[in-house]
Amino acid sequence: MAVTLDALDRLVLAELQRDARRSNKALADLAGVAPSTMLARVRRLEEAGVITGYHAVVDHRAVGRTVRAVVSVRLQPKSSEVVAAFIDAVWQLDETVGISLTTGTYDVLVHLSAADVTSLGERLLNDIASFDNVVAEHTSLVLEHREKTTLPVLDG
Repeated sequence: MAVTLDALDRLVLAELQRDARRSNKALADLAGVAPSTMLARVRRLEEAGVITGYHAVVDHRAVGRTVRAVVSVRLQPKSSEVVAAFIDAVWQLDETVGISLTTGTYDVLVHLSAADVTSLGERLLNDIASFDNVVAEHTSLVLEHREKTTLPVLDG
């Protein structure tokens, strides 16, 4: 369910996405409100599920993950139980950094980040392609990846 966001909410979201370590006092000063007002606003956004967490963005290469891939997977039978079991199993893999449930030719996209091509290949053969209900998979190596770390709030 969408939450109605006002100008102060939008400012808070924009600033925390830019720097989640920004202090409550700094946010309050920027917005021209009391620190208690800012704290209440941030807590309301958290409780409403608009802000779902805070984290550090880590460079994959800096931690030894030099190969990224997207694995498109088709499952049979295509039941909610089979899909859930596959997603649960793949989510546990250290190389998995994202999963998308999709429509079209493939059912699931698995985003992987591995140390090298050999470890990626082992993970694909031993844990993804060998899953009982996988009937087709297609792996694409990622040559470049960009991801926005800020999400502008849409009007509406």
